[in-house]
Formats: sequence, C-alpha cells, structure tokens
Amino acid sequence: MVKNINKKVILCLSTGLFFHSQLQAQVGKDSINLEEVQIVGKSKARRMQEQAYAISVLDLKKQYQMATPLNKVLNTVTSVKIREDGGLGSNYSFSMNGFSGNQVKFFIDGIPMDNFGSSFNLSTISANMADRIEVYKGVLPVYLGSDALGGAVNIVTRNNANYLDATYSFGSYNTHRFALNGALTTQGGFTIRANVFGNYSDNDYKVWAPIVNLTTNKQEGYEWVKRFNDGYHSYGLKVETGVVKKSWADYLLFGLLASNDKNHIQTGATMDAVYGGVMAKSWSIIPSIRYKKEDLLLPGLSLSLYGTYNIVNTQNVDTLSRKYNWKGDYIASTSAGEGYLTDATIKLRQWQANANVNYVVDEHQSVTLNNVFIATRRKSNDKMYPDYEMNNVPQQLTKNITGLGYQIRFSRWNANVFGKMYRLYSSTHKLMNQFTEEQKWEQLTSRKHRYGYGAAATYYILPSLQAKVSFEHAFRMPEAVEMFGDGMVQKSNPDLKPESSNNFNAGFLYDQNLGSHRLQAEVNYIYRDTKDFILKGVSLTNNPTTCYDNIGNVHTRGIEAMLGYSYKRNLHVSGNLTFQDIKDKMRYEKSQNTYVGDGMNENITYGQRLPNIPYFFMNGHADYNFLDFGKKGNSLSLNYDVQYIHDYYLSFTGLGAKATKKVIPEQFCHNVSVGYSMKDGRYSILLECTDISNEKLYDNYRLQKPGRSFNIKFRYYITK
Repeated sequence: MVKNINKKVILCLSTGLFFHSQLQAQVGKDSINLEEVQIVGKSKARRMQEQAYAISVLDLKKQYQMATPLNKVLNTVTSVKIREDGGLGSNYSFSMNGFSGNQVKFFIDGIPMDNFGSSFNLSTISANMADRIEVYKGVLPVYLGSDALGGAVNIVTRNNANYLDATYSFGSYNTHRFALNGALTTQGGFTIRANVFGNYSDNDYKVWAPIVNLTTNKQEGYEWVKRFNDGYHSYGLKVETGVVKKSWADYLLFGLLASNDKNHIQTGATMDAVYGGVMAKSWSIIPSIRYKKEDLLLPGLSLSLYGTYNIVNTQNVDTLSRKYNWKGDYIASTSAGEGYLTDATIKLRQWQANANVNYVVDEHQSVTLNNVFIATRRKSNDKMYPDYEMNNVPQQLTKNITGLGYQIRFSRWNANVFGKMYRLYSSTHKLMNQFTEEQKWEQLTSRKHRYGYGAAATYYILPSLQAKVSFEHAFRMPEAVEMFGDGMVQKSNPDLKPESSNNFNAGFLYDQNLGSHRLQAEVNYIYRDTKDFILKGVSLTNNPTTCYDNIGNVHTRGIEAMLGYSYKRNLHVSGNLTFQDIKDKMRYEKSQNTYVGDGMNENITYGQRLPNIPYFFMNGHADYNFLDFGKKGNSLSLNYDVQYIHDYYLSFTGLGAKATKKVIPEQFCHNVSVGYSMKDGRYSILLECTDISNEKLYDNYRLQKPGRSFNIKFRYYITK
C-alpha cells in the first residue's frame, strides 16, 4: 500500500509533520495534491501541533482581521511572557519557561533573526505577514540549526500564490500602523512576494512617576504625568522574487529586507532615571537567497539552502548637558550626557549560511543532516571619545553548529534522536588593571567546542489522546550584545561563559470532535537544569544600567495547562496557565581576584527564586461570531481577552527587609474588540479597547506600560 504513496507524502513524513496513523486513514482517498499534502479535517497548524516535540502552533488566519503585532499574539501562549519597557517601539524581552533573551531563538522561514536590527522584530511586524507561528519549548527539530537553550519561535510566512492583504490602524497616543502583504505568481513559475510595514506613535501616555525637585535633588512624591520624549517610528520592506515549481527547484528565491527606525528614549533601566534628549536610531539591509529541491538526484532525497548577509547600523545618542524630571522640567548639568555621554555608531556585519539534507530511507525511517554557519563582526565608534582606544576595533564571533537526526515512524508512535556539535570562536578586548598605572586593553580570544544530544517521542494512547516526552542536553554560546554591550544602557561582559542545560518535557494532548463541538486540552511538565545561566541584572542607581552575568546553577520546574472549547464557527473559548519555579541552586561560589582573597564561599542566594521573572500567569480568550450578519457573507465578531500576572520581586527574595523590597504588583489586563467583515472577508473594520479597566501595568523593573487605549483597524483582502 505504501508503495503507491506519492514521494511528496514520504518527504513530508520525514519532517515529522504527519504521523503514519493519519496517513493510513487517508490512503485510498483522493486527498493528495501534487503541490502539498492535505489531510481532511486537519489544518497545517494542527498537524504541526501533533509532532513529538513540545510545541504550540498558532494559526494566524484567525488574527488577520485583528491586524495584531506578533508579540501580542505570542503573549497568549502557555509558558510565554512578552515583557516590554513601555509603548510601541520600546525594548521588549521574550521569556519562555524562565529562559529569555537570546536563550530563545527566533526564525523567519527557518532563517535566524538574531541580527535583523531593532526595526524588524516581533513588535513591528503584523500577524498578517505570516501563515502560522511554531513555538518549540525545549527540544528543536534538527533543521532549525541553532544553539538555542530554551526553545525557539519559527515564523512561517504566507505562501499564497496570488493575494493582496492591506491593513491600517490608528488610535490613542497618535499611534498609526500599516501593513501591505501580497504575492503574484505567473503560470510560468515566476513569483514575487512583498511585505511592507510602517509604525508611528508619540507614546505620550500618562505614568505614575516619582517627581524629583531639581533644585534640592530630593523626591517629592508621585504624580500622573505624560511621557514627553518617547516618540517612535519604523518602516520596513521584505521582498522575495524568483521561480517556483521547476524541475530543478521547488523554489529559488532572491530576497531583500530593508528597515529603519528612530526611538526617543524616556527612561533607563528603571523609572528613577528620566531623559529628555536621549535617542537611538538603526537601519538594516539584508540580502538573502533560498533554494529547495525534493527528489534531488534520487527519490526521497531533499536539499534546502539559505544564505544572508546582514548589514545593521545602530546609533545611540546622549549628548545633552541637562537633568530632567518627569514633569519635563530641566536644569543645566555640569556634565555632558543625561545618563552616559555617547554618540556611538555600532556597525554589525554578519554572514549566515545553512544547508539541510534529508533522506527518506523507507516508509518508517528518515535521516536529517544540518549545518549552520554564522560569522559576526562588529565595530563601534563614539564621536564623544575620539581618542578612545577601542574605536573601530573589530570584535568577532563565529559559530558553526552541525546536527544529525534520525526519525522512526509507526502507526501509533514516532521518535526522533539527534546529536549536535557546537563550535565557537570569539575575539574581543577587556580593560585590565583598571585605575592603576598598568591599565591597558588586552585582546581576548577563545575557541570552544561542545557536544549536545536529545530525543523526542510521541504515542497515541487513543485516537484523540496523545502523550509526548522529550529531552535535550543543550548549549548556548554568548551573543555579541551580551559580551560587547549596546553602547548605552547595556554594559559589556567579555568573561561570559557558555550556558548548558538539561531540558525535559512531558505532557498529554487531547483533541476530540463531537459533531458541532470540539474540546481541546493540554498539560505539560517542564524541568530545566541549567549551568552558567546567563541572567540580565540591573544596577539600581541614579542612572541604572544592565549587564549580563553567569549564575552557576539554576533549576526550573513548572506546569503549563490549556483548555479550549469551540462550537461550529461561532463560539471559541480558551484559557491557559503557567507556573514556573526558577531557583538558584549553586550552593557554593568561587571568588577570584577579590580584596578578601580567592576561595569558595557559601552562596547567600542559594535556594531562592530568581528575581524579576514572573512565576505564575494566566491568559483567557472568548469570541463569538454572528455569521451572515445583515447579509450573506458578512459577519460580526465579539472578542474578549484577559491576562493575569501574579506579583513578583525585583531582587532575590532572601535579601533585604521584605517591607522595603521592590515588587512588580499583581496585574489584570482586560481587552475587548468588535469587528465586522463584509463580502467573505474582503472588507473588515475593527474597534478595539486594550486595558479597558485602565490598570497600572508594569514589566521590567516596574517600567510602566500604556493604560487604556482605543484603536480602529481597517483591512482589505483579495485573492485568486
């Protein structure tokens, strides 16, 4: 029977997207398309969800009318928390199972987004650009070649042959956003795909801020004040063109990504610092090439390649000789620079290349070999310090990661095993013997090799009940921004060591259709044993800065759960919760080059929960759709979302008096919207209110986010 299956099916099986059990149910039915494999009743997102990996898949087709930025969509996933410094364009961090920053990797169509620049990120691009988002928690497929420690997010763009999707929204704080996504494909196989976006906001929302008397330099209480130096704008273009469906290529695409932004910066790492003239600018130009061919040279052998060259320039400006308070008042300062005098340009150049070979041995087995090469070169030049020795001195990071994976498949179960080899070369400089006559910059070079491995398996207990388990011994090498800093708030630390982690996931997935009703439930247990955990800390001073440091040993234990119900196409209700206990488990720490000498000392934070990381949070969603409302093909939708975050401390729980410790308070956020679409979705309009109860919402070190805001969104969509 299997001999009659088209090779396309076998190749799809090799990636783990389908299980033999689903395939058996479809063989003999005319459900196989020469261009792609379709299984009746299951979307691509649903089939991805059924992989052995711990994965959440978001089908973004439901988000197109909402025109929601990708970071807001991801913030509803179990174990995921997006933490922002403020409004549109502000810095944000992505946290999953306690891992954050560069511990979690981001891809777009399998291409790493590590160094695409600040103007092209999750907060600036719309969900209308993508078909789905794959969120891997822990173990990654081999074809996503990366040194991710705690998982990855892969944004899969839309592959419609011919369509046009245009959205525009405006709302509170003079916020405007637009996106234009489209594709054109000829019968001869020529295609062009384009995504254009733009964002603008004054971000002049009110905050409850500490007011300092500039004359006495003493705090005089708190007041509601408007932010006055927080404007942001960004623009971007992503275009690919080439050929598809040729005998020698499934696709060959040449691409270009260009984007820029300008961000006025109101505050430092905490709201104790307030700036009136600090800003950051960046621009990116990234050419790329992608190629894929299945049944290359022999049946069952497929090859995919990509290459990019990232050209990213970032400028940080802080030159005013002024001191501001939150009212916008200022006085002349005796020193230049509000926080740290700088007018620095950071030039980053990066080559990325990936090759992935997959071979289907037979209907039960496949093998995958992947190699990714990343070479980063960075220079910085600060006009305020023309004699600075490190101006235009290159700093380098080179990574080479090779993975080999094997998959076996049977009717009710499948399993994957893999191994990875990590290689890193770094070259930077460190200031030695500071504040002495022997002070000098010394070049530091390092070569490191690490070996990782892992496995993932799934078993169908019942047709609607699936069990999953996965384990990985993973490594992550420090990134350029962690070692070299950002030239402003983020300070350098060239002594960072690679992280390693043993990651374990186990869970159950239930999905049952009962006529017009569908019930979904999922529960997962997570465990992480991480060595040399890289944690972002903050100096709580008048001009706070941040810096990455290693924590010797961190244990994470957690539970995540999801429950969802839907009735036909009308009603959808879902909720999820996450609890994660993340503790410092290094009992003793080694001290070197200190005033009290070298040796082993008891770690005073042993057994304490890591600070500034939410440990319990929940999300809820409900929507109801009135189909054929007013006219056939029109629909009215009502949507409600709620988010809850339990309070948590900004510093280790055992340090200092509890009454004086700074706390991120408990938070509830309620969002509502009403939308109306016409002519089967060709025209749409949506009214939205976020934080309808106008709660004070905080994230990183109590940086306040916008309160209640209103938006109106328009969409126009056509397709062939």
